[in-house]
Amino acid sequence: MKHTVVLYNPYAVFYTMPLALIAIGSYLDAEKYNVVIIDGRLEKEPMQRISEALQQNAVCFATTVLTGGPIKDALKISRAVKEKFPLIPIVWGGWHPSLFPHQTLEEASVDIVIKGQGEITFAELLERIVNKEPLKGLQGLVYKERGIVVMNDERHMQDLNNFPELNYDLIDVEGYMKLSGRKQLDYISSQGCRFRCSFCADPTMYKRGWFGYSPERMANEIEGLWKKYKFNHVHLQDETFFTNRKRVEGVAEEFIKRNLPISWF
Repeated sequence: MKHTVVLYNPYAVFYTMPLALIAIGSYLDAEKYNVVIIDGRLEKEPMQRISEALQQNAVCFATTVLTGGPIKDALKISRAVKEKFPLIPIVWGGWHPSLFPHQTLEEASVDIVIKGQGEITFAELLERIVNKEPLKGLQGLVYKERGIVVMNDERHMQDLNNFPELNYDLIDVEGYMKLSGRKQLDYISSQGCRFRCSFCADPTMYKRGWFGYSPERMANEIEGLWKKYKFNHVHLQDETFFTNRKRVEGVAEEFIKRNLPISWF
C-alpha cells in the first residue's frame, strides 16, 4: 500500500496555483507515495479533507508558509492536525520557516522545518520517516529532538533542469481558473536571484544562486499544458525572469515558432 503525503496550501488573499507544492509532489516517486494537495482557498472545510487523507496510511502532513496572513491559517490547521493525529510528523517549508526556522519550531505543533529548495530534502525526509531512521545529517533540515532544536547543514541549490516536469494533475486546475476569474495557468521557469538587495529574502534563501529552464524545455512544457488545459494566459511566477537576456529571447522565439495562442506576463 502506498504511503499518503498530505500537502497543504494555507488560506490567502492571492489566487496563484501552489507551484511549490506541485514541485514537491512531482518529485516524489509515484509508485511509493500518494500525494494529496489540499488548498485552504478552494476548500470550505479543509480540515475535513485533511483528516480523511491522513487516515489513508499517511507518512506526514506538510505545509508551505509565506510570511504574513498565511501563517494564521497554517497554525490553525497544524494545531488541529497535531491534536487529532499526534503521531504524524508536521513539516513546514517555504519562505517563512526557511528564514526563521528556530522561531517556527517554538510552535508546539511543528516538528520539522525544510530550509530553501525542498524537493530532494523532502523526498529524503520521507524515506527516513518510513524507515524509522534518525534525521541527523539530512541536509536542509531543522528539527526538534527531545525538545531541542537541531540544525543540520544546509543543502546547496540544485539546477531546476534536473527536476521532473510539474504534474498539474495534482491540483484542480479549473478550480484555480475560477478563483482567478480567467483561463490562466501559473508557471515558474527559474528559481533564485543573482542580486543582493537587502530588503529581499532571496539572498538568504538561495545564496544568490539562480537556475532557469532552457527555452526549449519551457516551451515544450507550456505547449503540452496548453493542449491539455486550453488556457489563454500564462502568468510567470519567476522572481527574476529577465536574469539572462539570451534565454528570454530564446523563450519568446520558441513561443512564436509554436504559434501558441496565449498572452504571457
